[in-house]
Amino acid sequence: MTNATSPNVTIVTACDRNYLWGAFLLIASASRHMPHVPIHLLQGGFTEEDHEYFLQFPQVKVIPLSEGNHRNVSNRKSEAIFSAATEYIAWMDADCMIIGDVSSRLVPSNGHFQIRLREPSENAWVWSKHYAPGETRGPVPQSVLQQWRQDIPQAVVPNIETTCVANTFVIHRQHLDFIQQWSDHINRFLPNRDDGLVVRAAPAYFMIDESVLSSLVTFSPLAPPIAPFELNRDPRAHVAHFGASPKPWQRWRKQFWYCHREVMDLIDWLNDGGKKVPPLPWAFQRSNTPWAWLLAQFDDAKQKVRSKLGAWKRRVQ
Repeated sequence: MTNATSPNVTIVTACDRNYLWGAFLLIASASRHMPHVPIHLLQGGFTEEDHEYFLQFPQVKVIPLSEGNHRNVSNRKSEAIFSAATEYIAWMDADCMIIGDVSSRLVPSNGHFQIRLREPSENAWVWSKHYAPGETRGPVPQSVLQQWRQDIPQAVVPNIETTCVANTFVIHRQHLDFIQQWSDHINRFLPNRDDGLVVRAAPAYFMIDESVLSSLVTFSPLAPPIAPFELNRDPRAHVAHFGASPKPWQRWRKQFWYCHREVMDLIDWLNDGGKKVPPLPWAFQRSNTPWAWLLAQFDDAKQKVRSKLGAWKRRVQ
């Protein structure tokens, strides 16, 4: 339960058993830094023992995902959002970790909606395979905008000129009609099966839920006004999103090595408090720290060499 000084917000997330450790990092770190903020975990395929890892935190509620929806869990974020009764709802992917107390940053500065918007350079990379020859890179490709306009009858002038990132956002419950529209469009344009996180056969919606959300943020009259995203600005208090594979519980990447100490400290905090912890993966065993660091450096160097070779091949072709 929230107290008098805490924001009226619930953190919600959803995952299947493949993200057990990711969800545990998110919920344990939130419980450590913000024990007053309620958390809802919607899950599929968890065992009774899995439930116990999460229910040992008093502010956590574990809820089964509804049956009959066979889409990837990423396409089912609205289920988690609708489970909350607080004024604000904060969605966080189950591969996020909270670094420090972010409770003062959860409420959007405009009282409506905070979500990260992409810079043109990031947009150009995300949509690199979708631009027509000679088309300016940075904005959303015209072919994609045309499809979005066709799929949103009310679309007129774009609300924004970029796309959004759906791993972490906070919304006021007065805009749940927008979340319902998001759910409806996912059900309409994405088939009822798990096609993974990327669907190249559907160019306008290839990033599944995130592409659908971007289309609605761009064109829907229900889209809330967007406040600056505050949850990635402070090194001492932010939400880390681990993004692409490998995840830290599989193998550390150099980009997120700064979180290694946070994970070690979190595990110590859990053990000191008598909390149950899932079996530690190799990457989270303190004795393996030197090897995990070396592997992260090696993987980073290998990726840089591959990128340079790829750029060189494109120049000589």
